[in-house]
Amino acid sequence: MKTVDTRGHLCPIPLIMAKSAIKESNTGDTLLIISDNDTSCQNLMQYLNDLGANPQKETKGPEFHITIQVPAPRASMPEAESYCSTDRGYVVVVKSDKMGQGDDNLGSILIRAFINSLKDADKLPTHIILYNGGVKLAVKGSDTGASLQVLESMGVKVIVCGTCVDFFGIKDSLATGTISNMYQITKLTAEAGHVVYP
Repeated sequence: MKTVDTRGHLCPIPLIMAKSAIKESNTGDTLLIISDNDTSCQNLMQYLNDLGANPQKETKGPEFHITIQVPAPRASMPEAESYCSTDRGYVVVVKSDKMGQGDDNLGSILIRAFINSLKDADKLPTHIILYNGGVKLAVKGSDTGASLQVLESMGVKVIVCGTCVDFFGIKDSLATGTISNMYQITKLTAEAGHVVYP
């Protein structure tokens, strides 16, 4: 099985790499395409489906593993670059269990209202990143924890800072979220179309 490693690349590079590997392979060969970017993965899946490659996706931590059977050659293959979405979405970064400065009680009410109403937004974020005091919003028994669970069921990835969870001693109390590290948090914010800090 040949592996096409597109990690670290943004659209259209992963699509071009996949198209090239398919052209160099024989009908029926198995290819494994690895991506670490959600948008690139979605674009790859659409391209491979249209190509008739029957892609099977598996999520392994921060990576996506797509396995395909190389389809029979076509007279013309779809232009891979045309599948590249330019909308990279937005990421919400929550760094406290309070919103704004002034009064802590008011700040607590405001951040809860923000998290609880986010599921009704016309356009959802691709990720919600919680660090420092923001990780407390993901604990079991809280209305925000429940709302974050709903958002995850809607396709939003909730990322929780592992160092922060350990610092506050709430690892066993989390209702939802993937525990991660600052490397991934930095990568996600750098690659986002824009970042919202409530």
